[in-house]
Amino acid sequence: MKRRDFIKLAGLGAASMMIPRPLFAMGDTTGGNLDPRTAGGFLNPLRLPGQQGGILGYLQPHQKFTIRATTAQAPVLPGKSSNLLVYGVTDGCTNYVNPILRVRKGDRIAPLLKNDLNEDTIIHWHGLIVDSKNDGIPSDAIKGGESYQYDFTVQNRGGTYWYHPHPYQLTSAQAYLGMASFFIVEDKDEMRLRHALDLEPGVTDIPLVLQDKRFDADGNIVYNPSESEWFMGFLGDTILANLTVKPYLDVASRIYRFRLLNGSNSRIYRLAFTTMEGKQEFHLIGTDGGLLDRPQAINELFLAPGERADVLLDLSDFSPGESLFLKSLSFDPMDNEGMADGMGTEPMTGLANGEEFYILKLNVKRWHQGHGGRIPKKLSVLEPIDVSGAMMRPITLAQAGMGVMKWAINGEMFDLNNISFSVERNSVEIWEIMNEMMSMPHPMHIHGFQFQVIDRLNSPQQAASLAVDDGRLPTDIGWKDTVLIWPGETVRIAIDFSTNAPGQQKYVFHCHNLEHEDEGMMINYTVI
Repeated sequence: MKRRDFIKLAGLGAASMMIPRPLFAMGDTTGGNLDPRTAGGFLNPLRLPGQQGGILGYLQPHQKFTIRATTAQAPVLPGKSSNLLVYGVTDGCTNYVNPILRVRKGDRIAPLLKNDLNEDTIIHWHGLIVDSKNDGIPSDAIKGGESYQYDFTVQNRGGTYWYHPHPYQLTSAQAYLGMASFFIVEDKDEMRLRHALDLEPGVTDIPLVLQDKRFDADGNIVYNPSESEWFMGFLGDTILANLTVKPYLDVASRIYRFRLLNGSNSRIYRLAFTTMEGKQEFHLIGTDGGLLDRPQAINELFLAPGERADVLLDLSDFSPGESLFLKSLSFDPMDNEGMADGMGTEPMTGLANGEEFYILKLNVKRWHQGHGGRIPKKLSVLEPIDVSGAMMRPITLAQAGMGVMKWAINGEMFDLNNISFSVERNSVEIWEIMNEMMSMPHPMHIHGFQFQVIDRLNSPQQAASLAVDDGRLPTDIGWKDTVLIWPGETVRIAIDFSTNAPGQQKYVFHCHNLEHEDEGMMINYTVI
């Protein structure tokens, strides 16, 4: 990464930029504790999306608006400013950094991306159903100083989507250094749920992006993967929620909605809400592509890079003075299962993949006054894809070759100009994705379309124990764009390639472990 001249976030929403209550980074002689493995030190107020701009501010964009890929400084570690890459938007007199875009289904938007960086970039609208010209594929990346015009109508169901960079071999660094935010789509089902539970965006309906970072002594983010980390994925040792380290949120005894996004490059989370008595029940109400048909009562879930999970947490039985944590529980990361000695050794970051740690502390401060609502039994309608007569397409995930520290899809590494296969428009295919046993977990993401998970076969026990039907996990239900596939596991997905986009459409399919993607675990496919 080249040296950059960073700018101050002057005027970008004073309330959003306030430095949290003083703490101290790990290693400081004053004794502060930001180690995520301990429950102490959760003294920083969670950065919440506001209506007045700033970092992660809500923005309901005009049809035409400009997004700048640029550099900035912001307080991430207490008392220190971090150099970041960000998306900046100015709306009238209000400035936004990584704005949370809120749109309605059917809205037409035409964002203009201006690249103020000194390297290539492009925005990918993760999970959105758009034509390839608006998708943000690597071959459309623009150079520093150039612009790219998007123009599309939002076709997706209401739900939690997001946007992030997608230039080939630069995606992992740009995303890690800060370029990512939410794209929230609203529709009638979403509004019905909001009114039923009296949910308020940014107050009781909270987007929560989970990330892990490494920092240097000055508070700057460090991204310098070794050869082994390019092979396995780059892990941070500091856990952030909404760019807040060791955050807390004061809550009332009522229902809260959390829109969980795994914005990490490679870390998998096993999420649960916990007290001293153990895991607490919550309800999964949505996955990548919006609301489920009905809530799923669960007490934990796996969330892979790129995946989203919308959950409802009912705190009505909690009393003021009580607290609970959002944690990632311990699990077997299955990193490079069965690999020969010396291949893919776990990177020593101080916080291993699969290690248990704390993310967010919820402090119950008050009884809820007023309408609380009950969780509806029906949320939306999910129409299953008709797979009768569907073509079966086998896909294998494996090491790129004996002794090669890279990963491949059907034995292929990414080539900007190579098309791996074509599918017929308006057809339905079943993709049978098999991850070899001598492998590691791969979160696989498709561009341009959503899919439905049919079943899972040969799942490891830690995943199989959570299954609800046909080996599927609760997070497999509904519409998806990203699915985690464990070593030795086969996942079958159904994809309807119906499209109104004229002419040939080019998209990519790749691993959302971003180091894997940048090292070539990605293919082009076309819809003809």
